[in-house]
Amino acid sequence: MKTEKKIGMMVMMTMILVWGASCHRQEYSRNYVSADSADFQHYKKEASNRPSPPARADQMLGDTHVYITYSQPGVKDRDIWGDLVKYNKIWRTGANEATVFSTDKALQIEGQSLPAGDYALYTIPSDSSTWEVILNRKYDVWGAYDYEKELDALRFTVTTSKVKELQERMNFEIALDGQVTFAWEYLRFSFAVKPA
Repeated sequence: MKTEKKIGMMVMMTMILVWGASCHRQEYSRNYVSADSADFQHYKKEASNRPSPPARADQMLGDTHVYITYSQPGVKDRDIWGDLVKYNKIWRTGANEATVFSTDKALQIEGQSLPAGDYALYTIPSDSSTWEVILNRKYDVWGAYDYEKELDALRFTVTTSKVKELQERMNFEIALDGQVTFAWEYLRFSFAVKPA
């Protein structure tokens, strides 16, 4: 009987270890969101072997520094919208760590106020042309697994459009006038950012 209990305990411990390993998320690197471009370049070099490499859109809007740090998944001949990226479910808007929207001063985004800080940028994709964009105070997370709605800083909707030119790797750009543009596969959306 004692041998059976020992074997049972060993099997249970093995299952717990295997389950824990399968749920492991990489440790979050502060260099991922660092405003120092040298820190980010170091992080980018370290993570360059990932299938979805890190990237950053960076812009000065007057004296306000705004940047978006994200990982760039590729289309790779996959069905993206509604398949790889599910409709009506929260999405990290990229791969690996959650995409992070950062500003060193207060902003207005689509008419709403946003204090200085780092924010996870989530989206809720839809099969219609209206998507929801969420900026959440809990930014130092992997994916959208630890999303907490009560920490939302703001939400707004965007209108998506389809274009003829394929964008293989997901991309963000911030224009000099503060227009933020998302592009991946044949889908695009944008929203307006300006200093407060």
